[in-house]
Amino acid sequence: MAKKKLTITIDGGKVEAIEGLVSSTPAGPGSVSAWIEDAVKAKLEQAERAQRAVDWLAARAQAEHPGQWEQALAAVRAADERHGFTTGEGRRAA
Repeated sequence: MAKKKLTITIDGGKVEAIEGLVSSTPAGPGSVSAWIEDAVKAKLEQAERAQRAVDWLAARAQAEHPGQWEQALAAVRAADERHGFTTGEGRRAA
């Protein structure tokens, strides 16, 4: 995928720490941008693994306890609505 330039704001102390790590790690990423890209990639992979685990647990719960699953899901949706929570796409929780 093509690279895209992005402007971000990071605490100065964290930037200094990243710069120190980049300059002191011969086998690591060669720039702050590369270091941040590696960190973002790791975080995205972690989120994907967590989502797969949640999906697996949800499928198992739904299969083993369909009535209870639907009641629990309805309760969560109602609580989300009361608290104004939205989905990742910025929509109100379904």
